[in-house]
Amino acid sequence: MATWTRIRAGLQKGINLYCTDMRSFLMHNIIRNAIFFCILSVLISCGEFTTKDDDPDTGSVQKVDIFMSQDDMMRLYNSMTENIYTPCTLEKGKWRGDAVIKVRGDTSRRHPKKSFGLKINDKKYMLERGQENGGIYNRIAMRAYQLAGIKACDTESVGVFLNDSYLGCYNFITYYDKDTMAGELYKCVFSDYDHMENNHPLRSKSDKKFPDDSDFSSLEHLIAVLTTVSDEGWRQFVLDNVDIDEVASYLTVHDFLTVNDTYGSNFYIQYDGKYRLIPWDNENCMQRNRSKYRLCSDNQLIRRLAAVPEVRNAYNQKMLELFTGNGETCILDTLQTEAAAMFENLAVAMENDPEFGTARQEFMKIKTFVMNYLDKASGRAADGDKLVLH
Repeated sequence: MATWTRIRAGLQKGINLYCTDMRSFLMHNIIRNAIFFCILSVLISCGEFTTKDDDPDTGSVQKVDIFMSQDDMMRLYNSMTENIYTPCTLEKGKWRGDAVIKVRGDTSRRHPKKSFGLKINDKKYMLERGQENGGIYNRIAMRAYQLAGIKACDTESVGVFLNDSYLGCYNFITYYDKDTMAGELYKCVFSDYDHMENNHPLRSKSDKKFPDDSDFSSLEHLIAVLTTVSDEGWRQFVLDNVDIDEVASYLTVHDFLTVNDTYGSNFYIQYDGKYRLIPWDNENCMQRNRSKYRLCSDNQLIRRLAAVPEVRNAYNQKMLELFTGNGETCILDTLQTEAAAMFENLAVAMENDPEFGTARQEFMKIKTFVMNYLDKASGRAADGDKLVLH
């Protein structure tokens, strides 16, 4: 483990010294990733990486074991730049079988600890790299959406082992699919549409998750109306075509948790006769400087939705029901209890995470912040008028 730490520190120091512009950063980043996978293969084979034998205790989190040959390890590296899956054998609990795996993500590819995409029996999952909080922020966010009645992906904290070497804490996330969600599901980069008029390059800027076809007409219609019609025309479109109750619930949870990275993506659009917003990857939430957070301001779609009086009224009512009120519909007590259990469950595994190695004391400091944030009397719910959409 000490050898790996020294090598990783040396790589990062070299990159910091020589990356004087974005082009050189990207080039050195590619080189670092190549070196990372080569070193990973060597360290796994010679026992220098944190392994089950060195430190078998990952606490009470579920273990995920991935096994692959050295040749397949290099194919896994190739998935850094090619959208290809590599065969592997996977064990999770009592299940063992064949799967395929690839490196995934955008900014996460720059880190030594990668996120991975999995396919098991044609069903997609993600192993999301846990950060300093072990991925609990994203788990809390997804659970909050679920408690608010929004379709959100299931998440689970796991300890991942590759050829018996401990890679660290991950979120095991189940992707949305057509078996559990009706209609169409899109992911697109909305910041690109903020200043557009009639040119909508949706095919290149978006991804249709399902059904597997080339019909983007429902998304094209939404963007065309969003970027061209008057306020009154937009209001009528929303009243006729948007599930206002669910959109208001989504926006309420999003803003209560101060999610700050959905200005372009990290959410989906569902359409089954009504448009809805579906959450994805809300790791960047529960901001420490929440006083500067602006409600419903991320992108043009969210801003225009919040400008519709009926959406605004539903938003304020949902905020009262879910977070700031004292009725039975308030989800804070449940969310706080479940969050505390997540931290306790993950503490031991986080101590031994090769990337973060968060000591239990430091990990519990993160827990204290989260518990205070979710506290009804003194946390986010006490922000008063800052939680009202005017």
